Amino acid sequence: MRILLRNLGYLLVISSFFRFVPIVTGLIYKEDIKGFLFTFGLSLVLGVVLVLFSNPKETTKTMTLTQGLMLGALAFILLPAIGMITYLPSMDYNYLNAYFEAISGFTTTGITVYSSLEDLPRSLLLWRAETQWMGGIGIIIIFLFLFSGRRKGQQKVADLEEASEASMALYQAQGFNQKLEGGLRNTLAIVMAIYVGYTLLGILLLWLTGMPLYDSIAMSFSSLSTGGFSVHDEFYTNGWQLFILSVIMILGSISFIVHYKILQAKWKDFFLSFEKNIFLLILLIAGLLTLTVTIDIKIAFFELVSAFTTTGYGVSEYALLPSLFIFMMMLGMIMGGSSASTSGGIKVFRLYYLFRAIPWHIKKLSNPPSAVIPLQIHGEETTEKDLSNIAIFVVSYFIVLVFGTMIFMLYGFGFFDASFQIISSLGNVGLQSVEIIALNPLLKVILIIAMLFGRLEIFPILILLRQAFKK
Repeated sequence: MRILLRNLGYLLVISSFFRFVPIVTGLIYKEDIKGFLFTFGLSLVLGVVLVLFSNPKETTKTMTLTQGLMLGALAFILLPAIGMITYLPSMDYNYLNAYFEAISGFTTTGITVYSSLEDLPRSLLLWRAETQWMGGIGIIIIFLFLFSGRRKGQQKVADLEEASEASMALYQAQGFNQKLEGGLRNTLAIVMAIYVGYTLLGILLLWLTGMPLYDSIAMSFSSLSTGGFSVHDEFYTNGWQLFILSVIMILGSISFIVHYKILQAKWKDFFLSFEKNIFLLILLIAGLLTLTVTIDIKIAFFELVSAFTTTGYGVSEYALLPSLFIFMMMLGMIMGGSSASTSGGIKVFRLYYLFRAIPWHIKKLSNPPSAVIPLQIHGEETTEKDLSNIAIFVVSYFIVLVFGTMIFMLYGFGFFDASFQIISSLGNVGLQSVEIIALNPLLKVILIIAMLFGRLEIFPILILLRQAFKK
């Protein structure tokens, strides 16, 4: 347990330094920064205490797989608990609402309790966007990069399988299941470089379209992380800005391992990446179907990209949209983007593998039980264990979705509002069909649980709960 707390302490120390962005912003705009200074000190001191509290004899031990998953779950529970402190003054010190906003940020969901953003400090709005950037790929990957090479044994690993179970658990909990040459540390460095590079590129492109620099930074943070927090009540209408935001969202929803193919000039591998191509093909088909019920191509394209990438920017009144349009959006919210990306949802590869398994299973049933019929997907054999893991996750996902929808309906919400809001929360999308601030506290807690389940892909939270009840 102490090695778990020690690594949680490291995460808290790292997270404290992200306060420099809102602190500098507050100084520039002459805003009150006491809340950020306080949370900077609290996160730093608490992190140092946890590190020092651990037994020095245990520092050379490696966390188990279970502890690694628990660390990911604890990080996404504790970091928002500290981050919510800065929201309290603007929420009349309603702790549940403040925690809801913080969870929505760190899980890159983007559902907001605020009814208006115009009177909020710019430093606070930028902090909201930055929490999504941290939750997208940022803080866990930075932590793994800094500490994957602490021990000599890990500095010399040749590939991902030779890294520690705990590091791999955290790595895979971010949606990564592919390796690059050079091992875990090299992979993390490349992913970080791509993430930061795309962020800076997004800021530059948005600024060149006439968007203020402050807006460009915040929107680049929230669009690449597919988070969806904005800094204004009214969304942007400039066609070029909507197009660039759409491109950034799509980049965030494509595997960062696939992006690396561009840096290697492996254009064939990039263009033939099946998960990316399936995602874009389904998005294209959804767009063509949507055009049969709407003539506003710009709005239709942006709304679909926002839903399919699980970003959650909204520029329309959903009650006024055609039913087919809403149905396409909900399908995209459930499916999500690629693995090893910042998007939420079930992920394209899982659904693709399950669809490919249907004819394979029919073929197996049509042959003698002793027949060996491997499942080949893109030249690679997929084991029944892999399919079982995928199927269990998808079933668990829909169980959470159904139960959440039922609870909302018990409180008087119609099927559309209930299912739409749960799908949005569980998929870490952020689109809203109800006014969150007016919700019953229990329903807010349900949405918080759904956001955590979606960001951590269910099982780390269940493992944490099991360990807590076991104790």
